[in-house]
Amino acid sequence: MGREMVVFKGTRNGLVIVLDPNREYEEIRNTLLKKMESAKGFFKGAKFSFFNGQQAIPENQKSELENICRQFGLVPNAEEEQAVLKTCFSNNSSRQAVTAPKTVPFSGEAAYLVKRSLRSGQRVQYPGHVVVLGDIHPGAEVVSGGSVMVMGSCRGVVHAGAGGDRSAKVIALRLAPTVICIADRRHAPERDRQAPGPRLARLSGQEIVFEEYQTGR
Repeated sequence: MGREMVVFKGTRNGLVIVLDPNREYEEIRNTLLKKMESAKGFFKGAKFSFFNGQQAIPENQKSELENICRQFGLVPNAEEEQAVLKTCFSNNSSRQAVTAPKTVPFSGEAAYLVKRSLRSGQRVQYPGHVVVLGDIHPGAEVVSGGSVMVMGSCRGVVHAGAGGDRSAKVIALRLAPTVICIADRRHAPERDRQAPGPRLARLSGQEIVFEEYQTGR
């Protein structure tokens, strides 16, 4: 699977919009516009900056991309750009580091802490990672721009990497969701086949795969 052209990553300093420096500008601009339209206000009010690998974005192109983001309610955060990039990528020195499962999923990045269980009809939405200190019951929903960790049972609807982050994961002490989505992939697991114990869901190619979560690896 090729690298995503435009990926949104939530950090403690705001939203980082990661651009593939190997793609044509027209492709990137059109993809950004489509993702903003499909997000339907998900990122409204978020501060943002761009990351284009080691390459500087030409000012005219950067201005056009910023204007697209402004149209959907995002706020430029250029003065924090270096701090944001350091936070987001300090532990990701290679593409393998970005895509490989991490022992500490939210190390060095912002996470929204939900200090309760979520019951039917309740919904949590956040541009970065989400940690739930409780259960996600059937009928409840969590939508996250990053990964989701549930310190209990996950039996509701979970969408990780909602902005297109294919490295996002879902981790729970008991992972038996009604529906699970990661980036643009969707899966409705058969609950009676879910193994006991802590589990992790991640993308492998075009498939959402489930595996045992081992904190020591």
